[in-house]
Amino acid sequence: MEEEKKRELCREMMTQDPRLARTILTYFEEEDFQRISDHKTGGGVIGGKACGFVLVEKMMETLLGEYADRWERCPSWFVGTEIFCQVRDGKTIETFRGEFERILNYFNGAPYIVRSSSLMEDGYDNAFFGKYESVFCSNQGTEEERIREMLNAVSRVYDSVKNQEAVEYRKKWHRKDQEEQMGLLIQKAAGTQIGSLYFPAAAGMGCSYNPYKWMEHINPEAGMLRLVAGLGTRAVTRTPGDYPRLVGLDCAQGNLWGTTGEKHKYSQRQVDVIDLDARKICTKNLSELLDIFPKSYRRLLLDRDTDAEELLARRGDYRKIYFADCQGLVEDRTFIRMMKTLLKKLEENYRQPVDIEFAVNASEDGWKVTLVQCRPLRSGISDQVKIPKDKDGEFLFDVRRTSMRRSKEQKLDYIVWVDPQAYYDYPYKKKPDVGHVIGKINHYLEETEEKALLLAPGRIGTSSPELGVPVSYADISSFGAICEVAYGKAGYRPELSYGSHMFQNLVEADVYYGAINENSKTRIYRPEMLSACPEVTERLAGETAVELLRIVKVYDVRGHAVLYLDAADGRAVCRLAESKKEKEES
Repeated sequence: MEEEKKRELCREMMTQDPRLARTILTYFEEEDFQRISDHKTGGGVIGGKACGFVLVEKMMETLLGEYADRWERCPSWFVGTEIFCQVRDGKTIETFRGEFERILNYFNGAPYIVRSSSLMEDGYDNAFFGKYESVFCSNQGTEEERIREMLNAVSRVYDSVKNQEAVEYRKKWHRKDQEEQMGLLIQKAAGTQIGSLYFPAAAGMGCSYNPYKWMEHINPEAGMLRLVAGLGTRAVTRTPGDYPRLVGLDCAQGNLWGTTGEKHKYSQRQVDVIDLDARKICTKNLSELLDIFPKSYRRLLLDRDTDAEELLARRGDYRKIYFADCQGLVEDRTFIRMMKTLLKKLEENYRQPVDIEFAVNASEDGWKVTLVQCRPLRSGISDQVKIPKDKDGEFLFDVRRTSMRRSKEQKLDYIVWVDPQAYYDYPYKKKPDVGHVIGKINHYLEETEEKALLLAPGRIGTSSPELGVPVSYADISSFGAICEVAYGKAGYRPELSYGSHMFQNLVEADVYYGAINENSKTRIYRPEMLSACPEVTERLAGETAVELLRIVKVYDVRGHAVLYLDAADGRAVCRLAESKKEKEES
């Protein structure tokens, strides 16, 4: 096929982004465009997510031929942006019933997922991590029930263009006035039917570059994986009380936890599956699934807590104790080598770091990976940073082995501190109000473009107020730095959600996201220093209940607070030099 014809097809069907088009045109031949055309409904382009998906499959096929027996294509259908535009302009989704019935027939009764694929999504400039909807469909019941399920899912995805987090995100990246158009990527859900449940052995996400050193010896260039048993929904969202398996691809066997008991404690307890009888995605306790896991799943997912078994045996209780940590996958050298190689090849071709999402199907014949998404990540250039020596007395905190993307020195205007004891004492049902106050402060920062550091107990963004402060990305999008802070008296424990959508949003925005623990990682933490600074909570938060002003405090630190981030050493320091108030009082 002539190059000009390929460029024309790329513009008409896929993208007009010159950077993405360049990569597509490097690898695509006539049959690749034809495959998309044969599985496409509606005019317009297929959108950013769909482009990334077809490109990662093509690169896997072309660049990693030695792993041809270790991956399989994901049956997919593409819906062009034209249908979205017509629905936006007043046509009902029912108008396109015939087109979607054709798509439904293609999946032949198999569960599928309707995913957003907008013009702005998964591009070089902005990824839109988790901003738009993805809807799993069971594809069960009568023909009318199944088509109704699909049309409802499409409507939900289209409507997500207007959700608050998406609007906030577009505003942050100065794209609020740019017209958004939505294509769709409809993919067969990866997995196997086991009884009335449907799910893959494992799923996860991977990054080609990983400067988030949860262990000292991790090589950022090697990349990382975040693995879970079952559907990948738990790999990209924060899951209270549940822990995905984090894998540094240069030291896959490396583990944060030293004992079997610790590995069990910080493992996955719940698994997301599609319940075909209930016709919806649901969460099952791991213990409910152990008896139905086929041997192929057990080999890849399960490990045994031999310490617990020994303790039980002493009491006459002889049984095996299993937990899910994807150890079999982590120990599989072919899997680790393939994922590491793939991520590096993608990074080379995209000319910047990437992340991917994938599922792992398993049978008695072995495992195979299904790739479902690929997108470029923003890359930042590190500054030269010199952390002051002999200034410990001025350090608000000094932490190591912490999370950061690049080295930099950042001046701060405000520090927002959530009093951990006051938060703990606040009524459970009212705890989300604390997040709302932080959201009001965030709005102020958005308007003024000033820089603030947030110090909050436990986990940021959790849905369980007893574990930390429940906020959405829209509540923290304008902060320059965020720290999860340990407070043992109340049981608050940081857990940086490496790889989750919220984590990736903070990475993309170049926001420092770290943890202040009560262990050897934290050399200094002195929140009492803040009391010497002027408190300006009401000015930033507006009208706020007095009881909340006792919990959330904003300190004016303009002119004397600096955040130092040294990526090479994995060290973060906040220096709070002597304030004007202190000088006046001395």
